[in-house]
Amino acid sequence: MRTPFLPGRYLRDMSTEQTRTAPYGSWVSPIKLDDVVAAGASMSSLIGDGADLWWLETLPDQDGRATVMAMREGLVSEVTPAATNVRSRVNEYGGGAFHVRDGVLVYCDDSDHTVKLRSPDGTIRALTSGDPLVRYGDLRVHPKVPMVLAVREDHRVNGEAETTLVGLGWPGTDGAGREVVLRRGADFYANPTLSDDGRLAWLEWWHPAMPWDSTLLKVGRLDTQEWSVADVQLVAGRSGAWVDGVAVHHPRWSAAGTLVYTSDVSGYYQLAEWDGRGVRALHCDQADFDLPMFVLGNHAHADLDGKQILGWRLDEGLCHLAIVSRVGAPTRRLAGVAAVDSVASALGVGYAIVDRPADNRGLVRVESDGTLEVLRTVGENPDRGFCSVARSLVFQGRHGPVQAWYYPPTNASFRAPGGTRPPALMRVHGGPTAMTTNAYNATVQFWTSRGFAVLDVNYSGSAGFGRRWRDRLKGLWGVADVDDCIDAAEAAIDAGLADPGRLAIAGGSSGGFTALRALTSSDRFAAAIIRYGVVDLTALLDTHKFESRYLESLVGRYPAEEKLYRTRSPINNLDRLRSPILVLQGSDDPVVPESQSIQLVEAVRKRGLPVALRVYEGEGHGFRKAQTRADALAAEYSFCAQVFGFTPADDLPPLEVENLPAKTGAG
Repeated sequence: MRTPFLPGRYLRDMSTEQTRTAPYGSWVSPIKLDDVVAAGASMSSLIGDGADLWWLETLPDQDGRATVMAMREGLVSEVTPAATNVRSRVNEYGGGAFHVRDGVLVYCDDSDHTVKLRSPDGTIRALTSGDPLVRYGDLRVHPKVPMVLAVREDHRVNGEAETTLVGLGWPGTDGAGREVVLRRGADFYANPTLSDDGRLAWLEWWHPAMPWDSTLLKVGRLDTQEWSVADVQLVAGRSGAWVDGVAVHHPRWSAAGTLVYTSDVSGYYQLAEWDGRGVRALHCDQADFDLPMFVLGNHAHADLDGKQILGWRLDEGLCHLAIVSRVGAPTRRLAGVAAVDSVASALGVGYAIVDRPADNRGLVRVESDGTLEVLRTVGENPDRGFCSVARSLVFQGRHGPVQAWYYPPTNASFRAPGGTRPPALMRVHGGPTAMTTNAYNATVQFWTSRGFAVLDVNYSGSAGFGRRWRDRLKGLWGVADVDDCIDAAEAAIDAGLADPGRLAIAGGSSGGFTALRALTSSDRFAAAIIRYGVVDLTALLDTHKFESRYLESLVGRYPAEEKLYRTRSPINNLDRLRSPILVLQGSDDPVVPESQSIQLVEAVRKRGLPVALRVYEGEGHGFRKAQTRADALAAEYSFCAQVFGFTPADDLPPLEVENLPAKTGAG
C-alpha cells in the first residue's frame, strides 16, 4: 500500500523573481466566479449509433439546461430544440434521459414532462401526455419493434409512487398512443435492454435494499403483438437486503447474442456473461469495473468486436480505461484518466467521455495502441501555472485504509510567507456511497489558486474500492465516515500540508451530515460549510421513494433503533459545537427540506456561534442556476475570509456572518 504522507512534499515552491509574497488565501487568481460557473458545462451519457456519436451536454449559461448533441462525420450539432431540457426525474436522481438507434432519438423533455420521439427526418412527436406526476427514465428505443422501453414512476397512486417497466408505442404505427405495463410488482426497475431476437433483460429490486446492495437480473421473451413478457428466468443476483445480496448492474446484449453485465459477487464489480445456458466471469481483476447505480442509464461497458469489451478499471482511486476479453485474454489496461462517465462503440471503435486531472472533461477516441485522441472538450483547458494537480494519499484509518486526494495551493504569480501553512478545505462527497476522484474541478481550482489546500476524502462507504470498503459504513453512518475524515485531517496536518487552526470541512447532502457530525465529534475543524445537509436523521424517514429505506442499512431499523437515530442526528448534539457554520439551501429541495437547514441555523444562532445562511428560491437538491452557483461560491469564500482572518483579493458580494466577534477579513 502506498504511504505518501511526507512532510512538505506537496507544497509547490513558487520562490522565483516573478512571484509576489502574500498570505495564503489572499492570492489574486485569474479563475473568477464566472469562470467556475462556465466550467459547469458537461458532457455525459455517450451513445454510439452506426458511425455517429450522441451525448448529453449541459449549458451553464442557460441555468444548466441539458440538450442532446451529435457528432456526424466529425461535425457536432445540437439535435434537440433550444427550448428543450433533456432530463429524467425518476428516483429523483434521474438518468437514462435519452436513447438513439438507427437515427431515431427518444428523450425526456423536462420542460413539458413528456417523452418525445424524433424521427431521422427531424419530425418530433410526443409519446406521453405530459402529466408531471408521471416520470420516465432509462429509455431504450427499438425501431424494428417499434417500441420505446422505459422505467415509469407513477405518483398518481396513493402512498408510495409505483415504479414499473413500460412499453410506449410509436405514432403512425399500430401501437400509436399505447402505454403498456410490461413488468410490475418489484419496488424498482432499471436497465431494460432488448436483443435483436426479442429477448428482454432488466433489473429489479425491493426495499430496503439499494441497487448496490442487491438486484436481480431477469430475462424474458417480449411478445410485440400482445405487448407482454413470457418465459421469465433469473440470470444473476440473489434476493437479499444488504448482508447477503449481490449487486448486478448494466446488462447489455453483445454482438454475439450474449448478455454482458457487471456483478460484485466476487467483492468487486466485474464483467460477466450469460449465454442462455449459464454464467461465466470474463476476468478476475481485483478492482471495480463499475460504480453503484445512483442514476439510471446504461453506459458502463460497450461491445467492440464480439471479442473485446470496452470499460474502465478503478484501483485505489486511480482510473484507467480497459478492454476486457470475451475469449480469455488478460484485461488490457489503457490510458489513465481521472474518471469515466460513459463508454460507447461506433463501428467497432471505442469512445468515451472522460475526466482528466489537468484538463476539462473530454470526448475521446480509443486508438489501437491504447492512447486517447481528444475529439471535443467543454470549455477552455486550464493554464498550467494555476492548475493544482491532485496527489493520492493513502493511510490506515481506524476502520481500515482511507484514500484522499490532496490539492496543494498553486499560483504561478504568488508564494506564501516562509514558515506558514495554507488554510485547507476538506470536501466530503455525498451519497454517501459515492466517490471523489482526481478530476479537474474548476471549483477546487478556485480555492487552490487563491492559496487554499483542498483535501477530498474517500471514506468508509465510498465506491470504487470494492464491496468490503463500501460495506464498512453499514450501520456506522455518522461514525466510520466521520472518523475517516478526522483521521485524514490529522494526517494532513501532521505532514505539514495544512494550517491546524484554519481547516474547514464542507459537504452537501449526506456529506453535510458527515461534516456536521465531525464538528460535533471533534475540535479539529475550525469552520464548516453545509450545502443542503442532513441535520435530523428522522426527517429522512419521510424522503423520496428511492432512498426511503436507505437508512436501514446505514443506521438501523426504525423505530427499533430510534435512540440511535436521535443520538447521531447533528441537531441533537449542537451543545458540542464550537465552530462557525455557513449554510446554503435550496427552497424546493425534495431530499433535504429547507426546514432542516432553518432548524440548524436557529439552533446555532441560539448558542451564539458565528453563522450565516443563504436560501436560494427555486433550487432543489443541488444548485443549477448560474447565478445561484456563483453566489454560493462567493459566500463560501467570503465566509472563510471572515472566520480565518484574511483579506481576499476579490470584490465579493456582502455576506453577514452573525455573532462574529471581529471581522478581520472582507465580505
